[in-house]
Amino acid sequence: MPTLRNSGVSKKTSKACNRCRALKVKCSGTQPCERCARSSKHQCVFAIEEKRVAVPERYLRELERRSTIVNTKNVPTSGADGRQSQTESLSPTHGPTDSTGRRNVGETALNNAQDSAVTEPGFRQNPLVDYDLTFPKAAGRYWYMGPSSSWSFCRRVFALIRQRIHEADCPPVPWNFDGTAFHMDWASLPRDKCPDVSNLPPLDYALFLYNTAKFYLGGNLMCLIDESNFLRQLNELYADPQLKARQCRYWYATYLLIIAFGKAFACTRGHHGPSGYQYAQRAMGLLPSISILPADTIEGIQLLALAAIYLQSLDMRVGAFQVIGQALRLCLVEGMHREMREEVEREHSQRCSAVFWTVYVLEREFSALFGAPSSIRDEDITAKLPAEAENAADPSMLKLHVQLSRLRAQIMDTVYSVEPAAADSLVSNVQKILRNLAIMLEDMRVDSRLHGPNSLASRKALRLILGHHHCVVLSTRPLVMCALNLCLDRRQRQITEAISLSPAVTSLLQACLDSAQTTLRTLRLLAEEELLEGFLPFQVEDAFSSAFILQLISFVAPDLILDEGWNVNAQIAFDHMVARGSILAPLRLEELRQLERTLSSLKPGAQSEKTTEHGNEVDTQLGDDGHGLHEPGWDLFFMDCLGTLSSQDMMGLADQLDSETEFAALI
Repeated sequence: MPTLRNSGVSKKTSKACNRCRALKVKCSGTQPCERCARSSKHQCVFAIEEKRVAVPERYLRELERRSTIVNTKNVPTSGADGRQSQTESLSPTHGPTDSTGRRNVGETALNNAQDSAVTEPGFRQNPLVDYDLTFPKAAGRYWYMGPSSSWSFCRRVFALIRQRIHEADCPPVPWNFDGTAFHMDWASLPRDKCPDVSNLPPLDYALFLYNTAKFYLGGNLMCLIDESNFLRQLNELYADPQLKARQCRYWYATYLLIIAFGKAFACTRGHHGPSGYQYAQRAMGLLPSISILPADTIEGIQLLALAAIYLQSLDMRVGAFQVIGQALRLCLVEGMHREMREEVEREHSQRCSAVFWTVYVLEREFSALFGAPSSIRDEDITAKLPAEAENAADPSMLKLHVQLSRLRAQIMDTVYSVEPAAADSLVSNVQKILRNLAIMLEDMRVDSRLHGPNSLASRKALRLILGHHHCVVLSTRPLVMCALNLCLDRRQRQITEAISLSPAVTSLLQACLDSAQTTLRTLRLLAEEELLEGFLPFQVEDAFSSAFILQLISFVAPDLILDEGWNVNAQIAFDHMVARGSILAPLRLEELRQLERTLSSLKPGAQSEKTTEHGNEVDTQLGDDGHGLHEPGWDLFFMDCLGTLSSQDMMGLADQLDSETEFAALI
């Protein structure tokens, strides 16, 4: 066993404060030191010499192994004395006692060392990036489990439980591949053939469906539609359908998708699929070919973006990812990612800017949902942000969406990075993300579009806020997977004690929990006001990722969850989504139920008790909410759907991790 070189450590400790050690910079050695004196936020603390000991990780692993033996076997006292002499260097504050007392203190020190070895090293690396379940085999082929994908995360969790705990009530992994919810095929229509114009809705009904789609797509997605131009061409279509469809194929395909979206939002789900899917099927056959540059590239890009949203709504993730990628590449072909000079007409420049940034936001979001890196680097973009362009429509809101998209890319590049430099820095990477999320949260709070009586139920604002909460969940999700690994490892070794979490990890899990619970509360309020999107995939993803992570946190750290009402909120939100015709919601709801059954099987004797208590909580929660709320859908911001964690709280949490990550660097 290696010996501890206290002399070298004490020399270093006496000359550097804790903060300078964490930053790995030279310390003046004074009290306070020069660096801490310049910062009013940090207190200059010099660690006690004996507590600043560099210990090899293998030494802590050996202590963990020996502690397990102590807990499972009746070890002679002399053995305990031997271990006590080794652990006194780790915990030198206790004094000698009698033989029985010495054995108890030695076991306490071993348990403390075990907690450090179990929690801190276990949270250094992102298990979703480098893990043996990245390429599982199913249905006769290998599938890539993207690290940031909620679909992949669900399958990883089920596979991990089946792999580690054989007696768990874990049915086969619910793969639910593309096409499980609904499969739509189409064939490209040759350019020399006229599109099908049969069975089009009457003009007045088409206008109703257009306005329905406009409301639910809303916000920045409607930047894909030039309303005045669309309505003008709509009248031309009904004047001569065949001529208009033949001359303006891309516009006609856009019209078909708008009708399909409108029927999906306005009507309940049909027997054979979502209402109006036949119109979308026709539109897919008119998508731009990869071999020919569209005559009107902007119109082709708009069509591809709408098609990608529709495919994602059908849970056809592969098709959606490919189509939005084609849209982004057409933007690059047209140079929309570059700033356009004065010689370009202002109207054309503004149209290109709105379309590019909308496609940019969608591509970043779909990439994160798929678990793939973004297709374009921010360093290669010189196009002006919406707020910087003259006469841009709703520039501040679109700018915030772009800012959120860049944060998604940063999460992929840091928390989910595959670079060796990021291998042992999971907590510090999450810390960086929290800082940037805190800055953005402050921008959202002060933005005039996000408060005031005229924007309380704005779909643009709600999508932005829910996206912000999803980024918090996405960045902290690997920590929950780490905790699940440790819980399953302890159960495998028949250790009944709960895992011990460091303050840093506990705080991060609390931030994740807060965002997930706030998301579900917001979605429930939207459901009660019949404002849920239903058919679109975004709120289903928010509800599923939040409920799934809360199920896991209630298993790995049940003491953190003080309010079980999130389960009721999730059920109400999913019930409304299913009733409104969502294709995805039934699959995601069944996956949540399977996770609940599986985790309950890992708690012997607790399932029946949990069911009884949960039933009482449901009645209480429903009664309280039904009595206390008045028009909740319109008063969302008075309910603080931004969450209980303020930007100052998030920044303070990131600052707190400065000292916590120092310990991880030492062991």
